[in-house]
Amino acid sequence: MTTVQMRGKGTITFPAKLRSKYKLQEGEVFTIIDLGGGSFMLVPKTLEVDALSRRIAQSLKEEDFDIETWLPVIKEERKKIFQEKYGDVNPSGNSR
Repeated sequence: MTTVQMRGKGTITFPAKLRSKYKLQEGEVFTIIDLGGGSFMLVPKTLEVDALSRRIAQSLKEEDFDIETWLPVIKEERKKIFQEKYGDVNPSGNSR
C-alpha cells in the first residue's frame, strides 16, 4: 500500500513506481468512482477507450461493415464528444 498527500487545489502526485508500471503520463485523465464510506477509486480514462475499441472492433467483424455508411455517424459523434470536452468552440479557437 502507498500513501499519498493531497496538496493545494487537490493535486495528488502518483508515486513514480506506479506511473511507470501503468505507463501514466502527465495530463492523464481519470474517472473517479465514489465507493461510499469515504472510499473512492481512480480509473485511467484510456481503459474505457480501449475496452470500447475492442467491443467496436468485434462488432465490426460480426456485421457487414460499410465505412461509407458510418463516416457521417462517426463525424457527428466526434463533434459531440469534442463539444462535451471543450465546449462550443469554433475552429479559430474563439468561443461562440
